[in-house]
Amino acid sequence: MKKTLILLVIIGSALMSSCNEETFLQEEPKDDIFAENLLLNYDGFENGLNALYALVREDRLSQSNTTRASLWQMGTDNAFVNNGAGQIDPFNDYADLNSENSLVGSNFNLLYRIINSSNLIINRAETTAVDWMGGNDSADLVNQNKVIAQARLIRAWSYRHLRYGWGAVPLSLEEIDGTTYRNDWERSSIEEINAQMEIDLSFARDHLEMKEQTGKVNSAVASTMLAELYLDMGEDLKAETEALRVINSPEYELMTSRFGVNASQPGNAFSDIFDNPRPEDGNKEVLWVINNAYADIVGNEYIYMKNAWITYYTKDAVLKKLDLDTQYTYNGGKGAGRLSVTDSAFGWYESFDDRYSEHCVKKYYVFPTDETATDFDVVQYTNMDYDEPDDLEEHFLWPWVRKWEYNDPFFFANASNAGQYDDQMFVRLAETYLLAAEALMNQGKNDLAAQYLNDLRRRSNASEIDASDVTLEFILKERSRELVTEEYRKHTLVRTGTFYEWTIKYNPRLDATKVFEYNEYLPIPQGIIDANTGAAMEQNEGYNQ
Repeated sequence: MKKTLILLVIIGSALMSSCNEETFLQEEPKDDIFAENLLLNYDGFENGLNALYALVREDRLSQSNTTRASLWQMGTDNAFVNNGAGQIDPFNDYADLNSENSLVGSNFNLLYRIINSSNLIINRAETTAVDWMGGNDSADLVNQNKVIAQARLIRAWSYRHLRYGWGAVPLSLEEIDGTTYRNDWERSSIEEINAQMEIDLSFARDHLEMKEQTGKVNSAVASTMLAELYLDMGEDLKAETEALRVINSPEYELMTSRFGVNASQPGNAFSDIFDNPRPEDGNKEVLWVINNAYADIVGNEYIYMKNAWITYYTKDAVLKKLDLDTQYTYNGGKGAGRLSVTDSAFGWYESFDDRYSEHCVKKYYVFPTDETATDFDVVQYTNMDYDEPDDLEEHFLWPWVRKWEYNDPFFFANASNAGQYDDQMFVRLAETYLLAAEALMNQGKNDLAAQYLNDLRRRSNASEIDASDVTLEFILKERSRELVTEEYRKHTLVRTGTFYEWTIKYNPRLDATKVFEYNEYLPIPQGIIDANTGAAMEQNEGYNQ
């Protein structure tokens, strides 16, 4: 573990100073002697990968009063900023979004830190004399390729964010060190970025197992990402092939029956998959898990998903009169309500859809009637009442999706803490089903598309559809019904060319005076532009240089 932490420090500063994320182009090359000592055998590369996974996990950590992942979710058709703060307020009025936004900048820089860290592992695994500890040449090659495949997939994961977030971006495939430092970066085209992602993901698909150790990426994740990539590239048959490869594999299946720790409690199969996020919990639907550990374990992270999505309900006039810790303990934990699901998105559910039931969407608050907490009274109800968009500022009784609820399992007194230490699903099979349906629809195979959509809808007791119902509009709404607060919604809207239209139509806080077509892409951070002194780094259209 100590080696892991050492390498994390090294690769975290490989692209920029660990105390200043202003720009990856102002790199002051660092001594890599620790990496040279560590990356000598398979165990060393495993520790390096652990550090890489830790960087990916930062996607759900606190940044600019919300999570980093919020950048890809808020200011879209199905999520708005509720309890706003500083750098997230512009996503209720994109006219205020500029190249100095810290959430935009920190995400851009983190992604290039991850890319350079991936490059370090890939380059050294390919060129350095390493003891791969397999026992023979064949097993050595398997271990080597497995290391490279994981780093390549994570590199592609980073470029996916960059492609949908900023469009054309610099393509870096070599470790930046004292001999490869540059200040003359140019933006590569989306086609070039996609082509590299295809190479990386194909390698990962071919050299990883369909299931790997919990927490690690695998061939199923690679194929799911390839399916989305091929949709972006207009290669619908390839997208279908990759998605069905995962769907038809015996290792995974949709969870359609009650299971896990709360199976005997009120709930449904959909709520169970979030209560039991790991394969070891009986979850056969999860493809990629974010491993975490409790507060006193080295390597844990203070994840902020509940703080971002659970409404700050104790600020309600009625609820704030009751004991706070008790409320948090019995109502899913404390949240700050930075983001909320739009009323439009909640309206896309049928009333009897399990995904909209009280077990999956918070509809009321309870308080124990006595010290034994065996009986509870309903003390307040959520609502979506508002007259003007401004009424949605700090709307503390807005309903919320219950996917991220968390209470400290050891100390109820910690119920008021903002973060959480649970394992969480990162990618699950439902996403693959939705990609398959889209690929099939694009080829005119609406009967088959309807079958896969109905598999999801049947699990949640939603009404079944037929081929004539399968449209892009239906699939986008179904993605929200199934994946809201999980998917990177902005990526989906950018990929399908619907960001501007759907955001204006369905986000109550945004209209044509507050969001513009050019907001499809984010501004290139100003620090990046200023530091690239050897070549002109063009700003995205619509943002002032």
